[in-house]
Amino acid sequence: MQWLWGSKPPRLEPVEGDIVYPTHFMDNKAIFDGMLLASAWQFNDVLDADKLHDSFCRLLEIGDWRKLGGRFRRPPGQRSWELHVPAKFTPERPAVVYTHEVFDVKVQEHPLARQIPRPSTGGPAFHPSPVMLRPLMVRPGAAETMEEFLSRDDPALALHIASFQDGTIVSLTWPHCLMDMMGLKSLVEAWSLVLAGREAELPVLTGAREDILYESTNLDLAKKETSVIEQDRLDGFRIIIFALGLLWDIIWNRIEARILYLPKKTVENLRSEALRDIIVDSKPDAETPWISESDALLATWAKALAQSQSSPRPIIAMNPFDMRGRAPGFSNSGQEVYIQNVVTESFTTLPTSLLSSSIGQIALSCRRSLQEQIAPAQILALLRSLRQLWDSGKDVQILSGPANATLLVTTNWARGNLFHIADFGPAVVKQGEGESERTNPVGMSRFCVTIPLKLGPTARNSMTQLGKDHDGNTWVMGLFNLRTWKAIETLVGR
Repeated sequence: MQWLWGSKPPRLEPVEGDIVYPTHFMDNKAIFDGMLLASAWQFNDVLDADKLHDSFCRLLEIGDWRKLGGRFRRPPGQRSWELHVPAKFTPERPAVVYTHEVFDVKVQEHPLARQIPRPSTGGPAFHPSPVMLRPLMVRPGAAETMEEFLSRDDPALALHIASFQDGTIVSLTWPHCLMDMMGLKSLVEAWSLVLAGREAELPVLTGAREDILYESTNLDLAKKETSVIEQDRLDGFRIIIFALGLLWDIIWNRIEARILYLPKKTVENLRSEALRDIIVDSKPDAETPWISESDALLATWAKALAQSQSSPRPIIAMNPFDMRGRAPGFSNSGQEVYIQNVVTESFTTLPTSLLSSSIGQIALSCRRSLQEQIAPAQILALLRSLRQLWDSGKDVQILSGPANATLLVTTNWARGNLFHIADFGPAVVKQGEGESERTNPVGMSRFCVTIPLKLGPTARNSMTQLGKDHDGNTWVMGLFNLRTWKAIETLVGR
């Protein structure tokens, strides 16, 4: 009821002796202020919850990994968040919020846990919104926006473990302004090393204080090109037209969240069909271009969205991509990790003429556009534009494409390898499922999912590739209206 009375809880004053770490300019997108996420890994083994908690706390005591145990603060008049880390973690001011629930039943006997998706024996399968799993992932009363951190002394991260007679769900709640999905990957891999007693193998957390992306825009290469995204950037009157179209969609289209299971063979077939489309449309002596499975999936979602529109409209395919290993200034040694936001977006305009063609041609257009935009000079040119926005007091977010287009957001977490990163074998107390019932190694997750703690009305027309399980099957999570879901069902079920 806080909104009704127009008051906010008082901000906490800084604690003397806390170590202050900065966040970086790409961590401070306005959209991140309302984007807290919960990532859960389901294990078909019983794990020692206290051992997991102790090893996680130990990690956050090592070097600049301590930054992740900080409290979010934003001094009055300042645009960027800070992390205030206790000089010493104590039970009163811990490194992580820790909660543990014990259910004296098997997973399949619990009314909610039994609904966690499992691979089907047939073809593709749709599952209900993963948000329903929140009670097993997030403690009651958890902050849902960054603003709430200002009046609490809560650490940035929260660990919630749900234990069953034959399995365990391990969940981390984390703010997007702290890190991206590849940052989460590095965090969980480091946690696994500490759990296994392999602290000597820990990578160095780099860039805890230095804003490498900001400084990279000073390189000569950053000044050689103009970002192709700038050529069709949505601003001024054009962004108003785009916003009105989005508002119309919000008013008239109810969105449903679902998880889609795609067997390995289905994804392979979708890519093969897309390649055949390209060959048919190419000249006889032309070399067949390469497209990825993710390109084929993106094209499928775009085709389905186009087919479900009441009238033909172009589509802007926005595809976030990781700049690690692509942007100059980042080490590829494997001995350094970057726990921050090192993600920006590529944009591909799909005109109605292309959307009425084959999935292969759509996939090829997306591939070529992405390849152009992930070139080092183009990344730096885009970062330079974003830095100019930040320095002028504006939000570091750009949209590019036709003002009358529908936005499709497709996120690919395949590089995160999320089904495979949590190696918690040293914490196994009892094996849950037998060898004949499982495909994942003991101590590694069977399923994983990430949900937002709060979903705003603009969240729609999006598909996130969660990753591949231990059998190579693909899991995706989407937000679409019912017409688009039916079109997707038709396209993937062919």
